[in-house]
Amino acid sequence: MQNNSSSNWWKHGVVYHIYPQSFKDSNHDGIGDIPGIITQLDYIADLGVDAIWLSPIYPSPMVDAGYDIANHRGIDAQYGTMNDFQRLLNEAHRRGLRVIMDLVLNHTSDQHPWFIASKSSVNNPKRDWYIWQPPKKGKQPNNWITNFGKKAWRYDPNTKEYYFHSFFWEQPDLNWRNPEVKKAMFDIIHFWLEAGVDGFRLDIINLLFKDRQFKNNKIGFFVKKPEIYNRNQPEVYPLLKEFRTLLDSYPEKTSVGEIYTPPPGRTTLAVSFLGNGVDMLHLVFDFSLIFTIWNAAAYYKTINRYYRKLPEMGWPCFFLSNHDIGRSIKRLGRWTWHKYAKAKLHAVLLLTLKGTPFIYYGDEIGMENIKIPKKYIQDLYGKIFYPFFRGRDRARTPMQWNSGRYAGFSTQRPWLPVSKDYSTINVEAEQKDYASILNLYKRLLLLRKKHTALHKGNITFLTKGKNNLLIYTRTDEQEKIFILLNFSNRKKKAQIGAIGSAAVVLLSTHHRIKLSEEGVIMLQAFEGLVIKTTLLQ
Repeated sequence: MQNNSSSNWWKHGVVYHIYPQSFKDSNHDGIGDIPGIITQLDYIADLGVDAIWLSPIYPSPMVDAGYDIANHRGIDAQYGTMNDFQRLLNEAHRRGLRVIMDLVLNHTSDQHPWFIASKSSVNNPKRDWYIWQPPKKGKQPNNWITNFGKKAWRYDPNTKEYYFHSFFWEQPDLNWRNPEVKKAMFDIIHFWLEAGVDGFRLDIINLLFKDRQFKNNKIGFFVKKPEIYNRNQPEVYPLLKEFRTLLDSYPEKTSVGEIYTPPPGRTTLAVSFLGNGVDMLHLVFDFSLIFTIWNAAAYYKTINRYYRKLPEMGWPCFFLSNHDIGRSIKRLGRWTWHKYAKAKLHAVLLLTLKGTPFIYYGDEIGMENIKIPKKYIQDLYGKIFYPFFRGRDRARTPMQWNSGRYAGFSTQRPWLPVSKDYSTINVEAEQKDYASILNLYKRLLLLRKKHTALHKGNITFLTKGKNNLLIYTRTDEQEKIFILLNFSNRKKKAQIGAIGSAAVVLLSTHHRIKLSEEGVIMLQAFEGLVIKTTLLQ
């Protein structure tokens, strides 16, 4: 049964996030590529997901892992060619898989032809495509800083002005107040939609507009209400409405926005980019779940807040790991027998909540963050802030396919070291082990497809995390499914009321078979349990 056959496939399907450099190397240069991804499409389809999302694959100097784009209409040579990408689209679609591309609208590479022209002269037609300002009393135009705390203005001695960059100085921000920029970017979106892509993940979309007057940010320990003028400006909302209109002019397309708004928990801001639920982005990432402590009550509070803040027609989405924040299993505890049990419980939570789940490659086999030796660090953040912060490479290591050399990722030394646990934590080994995390993911994904209540149904919480238990139901016109999650390292008694003799266990992380008809269930430590009751009358 395929869930991606309708225009709402993005609501009821599951998205698998691929970091292309690290997924599969086909040409033996130690770097993952598009042909390598194609060789693993059967694995992805067999896993049971509905779409793949690719981190940037455009031509880039790779200062920031491809998020510094030098050409929005091409494919970087290390990944392959446009023909390779078209073949990926065709092969993915043949298997019922959608393809989502990463779209970086806020900035480009300083090697992009647009910026080269913009930097060449104050009179160049593309000068106003980027954010330039003259010095203010011989200094920077204002006090704006980058997302990692450095000065955000870089002086150009040739034109004697500063340009603004939200990230590294090699990533100058575009001036979205210039209608020519919008037209150029919308033309690029048209280009990829015509090529056949099924949607876009929009990188840091809340940063697009900056204050017209370049007012100083008001931040600091003594500022009760910080005022930030280089993000979250109101002009982004009508722009996203135009973007949605463009997407809706093509059948069955989708979008998901990255709205990273530290400190975590600013859910109201994140969901505001959904508009009324049907006129802006289709989905938005709310990062608060990643920063939730391991406690059932805390998870309930975070999830319920997200649901409450959604517009009436809005749709939620959830993720537990990503290429910037890291892998969730590393946040689940030091002891092996706890962290893998917790990872399984996490999987049950992710794949039974109401909303679209996003799975980061390797999470389905229990891959972890690893400590990258200094000489192998690739991430510029890690190079700048070492040893206090070793960068994001720890969660970007090669996919572990088997126990062979370099984990089956490549025949040559990969661009990042392979985790030392690859001999046991790998796809080949876990496919043979019924109790593995991989096979749990596959069973959960199959359940989502088979039971409409799990991908379309309403959600009702029966507990709010008391006694470290989280219990909720998913219901539709035909069935009612109970999900019971024990976040404790001890057995816990759960009461869900009389469930009848027709109730069946759909899944347990502990291989439970029998149930009490009275609805009293003794959950094992870290057990996740999914139960289907009789049809609703």
